[in-house]
Amino acid sequence: MYFDYSKIKDHKLYPFVAPPLWVLSRIVYESRCYGRENVPKEGKLIIACNHVAFSDPALIVANCPRKVYYMAKSELFRNPFIAVVLRNMNAFPVKRATSDRKALRYAKEVLDRGWALGIFPEGRRIRGGLPPTQGRTGIGYLARVTGADVLPCCIYKEQRSIRSKAIVRFGSVIRNSELGFAGEDKSAEMKKASELIMNRIKELWEEEHCRSK
Repeated sequence: MYFDYSKIKDHKLYPFVAPPLWVLSRIVYESRCYGRENVPKEGKLIIACNHVAFSDPALIVANCPRKVYYMAKSELFRNPFIAVVLRNMNAFPVKRATSDRKALRYAKEVLDRGWALGIFPEGRRIRGGLPPTQGRTGIGYLARVTGADVLPCCIYKEQRSIRSKAIVRFGSVIRNSELGFAGEDKSAEMKKASELIMNRIKELWEEEHCRSK
């Protein structure tokens, strides 16, 4: 797998990818999106979402009114075809369970340019209709070093025999000032920030779960 981390690329196919993904999402799923009005039109932004399936990034690209750069697990880039698709969706590889400095620098540069970065803080997929779990501290680190606000997002899927339901819901923005970065204990602050973000995502998931009953 090779990825050039030295240049932030704005792939020209991205605007043409989103509309077909929107149509496809509504063919494959009984799909709906709520809270688009909560997505800031400009400025550095981390979009933090739970992770339930391989199709999650495509669902967000299809429904988010802003262009999103995605951190995707490096294993996906081993497949040449998938790697081409991901690159054209502005995704870049990150090695999970490690301090991947190249990926973190790339993510920081994306945010420093005032763009939107998509992250799945859990670092893995949580299947079986289970609620979001604990997030890793990487998102707290990026929020701390860039001063970016965070937009919690929830993907809720309900498996059905014929056509499954997929809901994308954007919550209210968490301002960076709410994340508690005072500069005293960096590790503890990043952990607490990650917990706060995941709790907001869990709240969105639980609201959707209650609606589906």
